[in-house]
Amino acid sequence: MAQLYELGQAPEALSPQKPLFGDDKALIKAGLIIGGVIALWKLYVALTANVIWEEGHFAVSGLYPELGYPDIPAGFPLLSRLVTLVFGMNVVPLRLLSLLIASAIPFAICFMATPVVPKREAIWAAILSLLIPPLSISGTIFYPEGLLQLLLALMLGCLLRAVSTDKWKWWGLTGLCAALGLFVHFRFLIPGAGIIVYVLATTQGRKLLTNMKFWSVGGIALLGLLPSLLYNAFNDWPAIAFHVTNRPVWRPDIQFLIAFVSQQFAMVTPIFFIGLTAAAVRILKSGRDQPVALLGIVGVFIFAFYFIQSPANAKLMPHWPFMAYVPLVAVLPGVLIRFVEAAQTAPGQRLRGAAVGLAPVLALAVGIGITVYEYAWTNTEKLPWQWRSINFMRNENWTALKPVLTDAEASARQRFGSAPVLAVSGHVPAVRLEFPDKVVRTIFTLDEPYDTFSRFGTARKEWGLGYADLVKSQAGKGVVLVLPEPSYLYHQPEELAFRERLCRQFEDVQPYRVVDLPPGRTTINIYTAKIRAAALAVAPVRCAFLPELYIAQPPRGTFMAADDNGNFFGIATDPAGLTRVDILIDGKVVAPANYGLDSEGFRAPKALSYDPNWPKVQFDFKLDKAGLKPGPHILSLRGTRSDGTTVEGAARSVYVK
Repeated sequence: MAQLYELGQAPEALSPQKPLFGDDKALIKAGLIIGGVIALWKLYVALTANVIWEEGHFAVSGLYPELGYPDIPAGFPLLSRLVTLVFGMNVVPLRLLSLLIASAIPFAICFMATPVVPKREAIWAAILSLLIPPLSISGTIFYPEGLLQLLLALMLGCLLRAVSTDKWKWWGLTGLCAALGLFVHFRFLIPGAGIIVYVLATTQGRKLLTNMKFWSVGGIALLGLLPSLLYNAFNDWPAIAFHVTNRPVWRPDIQFLIAFVSQQFAMVTPIFFIGLTAAAVRILKSGRDQPVALLGIVGVFIFAFYFIQSPANAKLMPHWPFMAYVPLVAVLPGVLIRFVEAAQTAPGQRLRGAAVGLAPVLALAVGIGITVYEYAWTNTEKLPWQWRSINFMRNENWTALKPVLTDAEASARQRFGSAPVLAVSGHVPAVRLEFPDKVVRTIFTLDEPYDTFSRFGTARKEWGLGYADLVKSQAGKGVVLVLPEPSYLYHQPEELAFRERLCRQFEDVQPYRVVDLPPGRTTINIYTAKIRAAALAVAPVRCAFLPELYIAQPPRGTFMAADDNGNFFGIATDPAGLTRVDILIDGKVVAPANYGLDSEGFRAPKALSYDPNWPKVQFDFKLDKAGLKPGPHILSLRGTRSDGTTVEGAARSVYVK
């Protein structure tokens, strides 16, 4: 570099740059304006977005106060109960509370950062938390993530002050935040483990091992976990079964790691992700003997915990690592400022400043994308069909079912002479119907396979709303049954066994209506029936819960390319036997199916043996989409019986691109 200058000369120092937004007071004002705009933005989303099933889960669980629940501690359901006691089973007050909690996160981050960075950088950390999507998106739905981030920032801020002052006030507040975090979600154990790593790995941390005040924090924190421990101990450890045994999908694949990092890289936005990574490296390299090491080690530990799992666990949710960014954002402003100031020329400094300035633009793009996504879900039926492909989550508007259920209950009352009860396949679809609602309804569940997997059946049994409670208390009465149609009924033995059990338990079963929830990926079958006092030992030969015309592929609501030559398949049965199966698009025959198959890889279930052709009742087909206009279509089947009559069914929405 020296050869570019004459002898005795050196690069001229760049003149000091005027602080962005002026002095600290002006910067705080700018931050409040940014926070206000973002809060109004999130309020719009909160008032318009479809209700997700977890919101119903928390609200309904709160109606039945417990020490804990199969998947979560008691904190969030009980918090929801404080709201629903006043405002009823309404989603808006819950989301407003969530928005209020999320709006406090920047203040908590400033509180956390103040002991370890200059005041102006702490203010900037608060502002950046408004711009980094994983830290700013909380508050649009009633979900624990925002409260976990708030409690983590408060806990770390209190702990930093406790370590430096050794005052009981800060030690006690640290323990209180930890206890509340553990009372809200089990994931708060991970930052706690990160603190233990800090204590063991640093000189300053090891000094705490002889400080009884530090150990008191653990005792206070344990109080927040104790109710969940007691609940699990008395209920056969459902949370362990769900989170450790059943939920993880241990299927080693390096693609899971790549997907995990790529997802976080995109959601945080590239510049902020690189900056947070640089912040972590800076702390671990040069700040290990300083108080800021606590923030770096906790943040890195949280991220590393999920990163290490990712190659083997196909079931990592995108928001799980979000808490990692809370402690690291305290150091991010300093990293970005030094990155810009390290440029040795004015053009270089401007270029680096522009790169940093691009980060909020990218974050804005993520925010717009989330808003568009929520708008698309809420307005699926009104939007062009091409937009429906972005609705990749099962977040349909279940309130559309309520008028249909009212009519079904009237039909059941007419059939059986008394007011029927309502029973739904499992807890997740049940809470979609229980919340939001003007009145608290009694809805029983039928112990579907997922309730066994998730252990939600444990809670419904405690509430007196399980399958056994339905049979015991409502035997002989009419019932309206709500069964979401599984994608692969006959290819899932546990789902088939569930339907066969229903066949033995209910009589006079009559299909009432089939409802497709836009954009067509979820189909709800509604039946009216009567509850037997004692289940039959053997299922009836034919049962309404087991469809005779069944398509396994293509899935409902799938988008198919016009040149896609994929092989599709299903099952078709009839007591008279079928001689032919045709494929229909929009009610017109487009191709014959290759009917009469008996694949060695999958055999038709014995429950369908009433068909004289069994087990050769499977079919496959290819769909020539060349003559189909792009857009939505109805795919269905037509079976021709041996006597020449026909039967149609298995209709589903598909889209041709």
